[in-house]
Amino acid sequence: MEASVIICDYAQVNNGKMYIVGAAGNLLVTQQAEAPHALNAWAAILVAVPWHSHNQAHKLVVSLVDEDGHKIPLAHALPGAKVSPEDEGSVVGQFNAGRSPVMQAGDETVMPMAVPLQLQVPKLGGYRVMLEIDGTEIASARFRVVFPPSLGMPLAS
Repeated sequence: MEASVIICDYAQVNNGKMYIVGAAGNLLVTQQAEAPHALNAWAAILVAVPWHSHNQAHKLVVSLVDEDGHKIPLAHALPGAKVSPEDEGSVVGQFNAGRSPVMQAGDETVMPMAVPLQLQVPKLGGYRVMLEIDGTEIASARFRVVFPPSLGMPLAS
């Protein structure tokens, strides 16, 4: 499988199409000088499911890690849900892409997803949204969380 992850201001999936606003950001500005630093972004994800991977169960995992490899929780398990330790804090799902009657042999299915990144991170610096399918990392997007003075920008008054 192939996939793309894009950091953006907002993403939404409607009727199988992805709508993205403010795409391709790699600097996220926080207004808080002290940790934790609030983020308000989205990960727009497109997964291309090849012909031979249709009609099979697949596991998808979206995780956020800092530049030191520490996982930052994106989600919390529902009460009573059993979550494996390696999936804790990640967005986890299963999917099974069926073949449409209009598909031709060799066609792929494009599966869009929008994952909110409305959370707090413990420090300024680099982060990476990682996408794994069936235990293999297939895409990621890097970004850096910065405070305005570090960019030579004045704080809003």
